[in-house]
Amino acid sequence: MSKSIVFTMHLLLGLLFLDNPSLAQQVKLSIKVVTPFKTAAGDSLVIIGDQPLWGNWMYPRSKKMDRLNDSTWVQELSLPKNTKVNFKVTRGSYYREALYNNNGQIPAATSLTLSNDTLVTLRPSSWNDIYQRSITGTVRYFHNFSSPLLKYTRNVVVWLPPSYFKQPNKKYPVLYAHDGQNIFDHTNGAGGEWHMDETADSLMRKGKIEEFIIVGIANTKDRWVEYSGTPEGMNYIRFIATELKPFIDKEFSTLKDKANTAAIGSSMGGLISFYMVWQYPEVFSKAACLSSGFYFDDGHMLEKAEKGTARLNGSRIYLDCGGLDLDKDFLPANEQMNRILSRNSAIRLKYQYFPKDKHNEQAWSERLSIPLIFLFGKAPLN
Repeated sequence: MSKSIVFTMHLLLGLLFLDNPSLAQQVKLSIKVVTPFKTAAGDSLVIIGDQPLWGNWMYPRSKKMDRLNDSTWVQELSLPKNTKVNFKVTRGSYYREALYNNNGQIPAATSLTLSNDTLVTLRPSSWNDIYQRSITGTVRYFHNFSSPLLKYTRNVVVWLPPSYFKQPNKKYPVLYAHDGQNIFDHTNGAGGEWHMDETADSLMRKGKIEEFIIVGIANTKDRWVEYSGTPEGMNYIRFIATELKPFIDKEFSTLKDKANTAAIGSSMGGLISFYMVWQYPEVFSKAACLSSGFYFDDGHMLEKAEKGTARLNGSRIYLDCGGLDLDKDFLPANEQMNRILSRNSAIRLKYQYFPKDKHNEQAWSERLSIPLIFLFGKAPLN
């Protein structure tokens, strides 16, 4: 065979490969995504990108990744060598794409050229649709949490302490917080926020308190009846004790006993926090009740406490109240509850009066470190 014929054949084969990339040398791209927490049962991970398998940037056409377990997803595809690819990891749309930082900024697409078989492992820190840009630390959301005990669904947000992912075998106490939409993120609360994430994180890193998990439970339009001694209120705390707590204990690394289970709230949230340790002393042993609405409970809780507080033996109760606006009206009932509980030396009690404080999130935020140290402090209490 002449050299000219061989050259012509090589040229034709080269043109054939150029016109048909599928005939060129193939390399494998393997993508592994490890999520920061379990992927919800109804969610799927979807890669959006510039390849047909990824919908050519049209997410309805993209193929779902394969689920290995609740937090690990994989996908493999073969492409011609030296193909340049660009893609993003999502939970099905651009609105729910992965984030890889702690500032909430949308990242650029992952871009690489496939010169050989390639494994890419991505570890998102959160998702764009659930990232709260004023929150310090890591949170996980459970939207529209329902219960047959409750009339309305509600959102639940779980804040995880600094060492949570660094010490996978460690178990943590849990603090259940009412008005959960107000405690971390100012964009969700009508009256501002408690800055509970920043305060807890700072105290933990300084070694002033032990690390614990915070479970924020958003209120509903039935807040007034759910946060008092009504049948609806009793159903609400029963929901926390018998449904939400077992769910949290299953999903997260918790210390399940009553000595490590606490409640916190303000105003009516303080009242219902007190009801939690009163009605379920075998489940909750600690409560922080700020500017509590004993005044708006028709005295029912005060009447019960007057008859005896032995059921609270061994518990740790924090009470406080301000001296301005609505707190001025709340003050007598809070002082009365303090006098009642003071008679029982088996209760670990702390009461504080803040004469210049008003009845709002700013005031509760500014003094939040006091109850957190009382409930979870490392140093001996006075």
